Amino acid sequence: MSRLTGPELRAAVVLAFGGLMAVLDATIVAVALPHLMATFGTSLTAAQWIITAYTLAMVATMPLAAGLAARWGARRVYLGALVGFAVASALAGAADGLGWLIAARAAQGLSGGLMTPLGMAIGFGAVAQERRGRMMAITGVPLLIGPILGPVLGALLLGAGSWRALFFITVPLALLGAAGTLAWLPADPAGGRRVRLDLAGAMLLVPGIVAVAYGISAQDGPSWARIATVAVGAVLVAVFSARALTHQEPLLRIGLLRNPTFGRGAAVLALYAAPYFGSAVLMPAYVQILRSDSAAVTAALMIPGAVGMGVSLQIAARLLERLGPRLVVGTGLGLAIGSGLLQVAVLRPDTPYLVLGLLGLLQGAGTGAIMMPTMSGSSRDLTGPDLASGSALLSLVSTISSGMGTAAVSALFTFLAAVMTGGGSLAALDALGAAARAADADTIVDSLRLTQVAALTVMALALAVRLRSPRHAPAILDRQEPSANAGRTP
Repeated sequence: MSRLTGPELRAAVVLAFGGLMAVLDATIVAVALPHLMATFGTSLTAAQWIITAYTLAMVATMPLAAGLAARWGARRVYLGALVGFAVASALAGAADGLGWLIAARAAQGLSGGLMTPLGMAIGFGAVAQERRGRMMAITGVPLLIGPILGPVLGALLLGAGSWRALFFITVPLALLGAAGTLAWLPADPAGGRRVRLDLAGAMLLVPGIVAVAYGISAQDGPSWARIATVAVGAVLVAVFSARALTHQEPLLRIGLLRNPTFGRGAAVLALYAAPYFGSAVLMPAYVQILRSDSAAVTAALMIPGAVGMGVSLQIAARLLERLGPRLVVGTGLGLAIGSGLLQVAVLRPDTPYLVLGLLGLLQGAGTGAIMMPTMSGSSRDLTGPDLASGSALLSLVSTISSGMGTAAVSALFTFLAAVMTGGGSLAALDALGAAARAADADTIVDSLRLTQVAALTVMALALAVRLRSPRHAPAILDRQEPSANAGRTP
């Protein structure tokens, strides 16, 4: 089994570095919202825009990554994104008002949205197909552990200094990443044809994706307005998709979804990312609302999952080359679903945290064999513009699905807890105090368990899709399914 060469390994480290910053900054601020509310004297609704602006800006630029790379070169665009991220982080750290901070966070998101798909495309394009699993084992770590480590690091930085450290810390890191990009990433091919950016497609897809993401994540305003926003965004995306199927050089090659390998992988990714990342809201509710423990306890309970993901990803990346995605990802899904069912079975108001940590370790191990192996297996036959578009599509699928899952799980848990306890909301339950909540402890746990069962049901659909794929040779060697590049002239 071939290993990464020295230059390939250095490129993988640089790409992992950039990816970690983008993912961390999406989550690191969450624990600081109460502090920022007090600092700027504002409401929770206004302060949440510090997170929402970053997320929406990321979603806005992800679809542009492939087109910008085709126009100016992936390495150049990636380098510009790193420098832009450093500048935006410095502006965020220097903010003297909420509006300034929100604008700087949006600028961070614009750069961060380019780094994730471009990093994947550059990494997979820099190695031979049989070594993409090895590249994935390094570059994929930030995508898995970043959402968990972000709140932990945020709490530590907030405790050690001011809130400005949350943003200033990424300035030198981004500049180091830029230096590594210049020194170690392969240069863009010279003399290539400069593809014209699909501006008409961008005017359809970007506002459509942003509208869908905003409608899903918004927590204020009437529900009909949020539904209408999602509907308008969905129409714009549908119009773009119909146009992209006939356009010679679309902003994103939606036609890749017709490829059985890529389309199945995207479906598995969506069906797993939504319930997995959505369920992340359940543990903080259990620890901090039901058991009245601190956010530090919640962060500690997340660490075993991050460890499990990191270790499992390294093993899965090697097995993927020999066994193929059907067996590797199917096993990961089985482990994640099985550990989730065990958690439902043992969850009580006083379940030992050690037990929950061990189950988190198992679910993290399952996730490590699902997310990045699915992305790698789905992209196994893609090259050139198809690889850049495929990376952007998978990044969008993961991001949008995660947002949808978080909104759905939060809404379901809130509804069940309110109905089963007779309360108005989770905030109302939290305001009752420990003694009053203890009286409803069993009922709140039941609502948690029912919500988790619903999430696991969606995960089971992902397993069904994965197992429907044919039994075949290892992913890299398999050519039974048609390639998305078949018949295309280089």
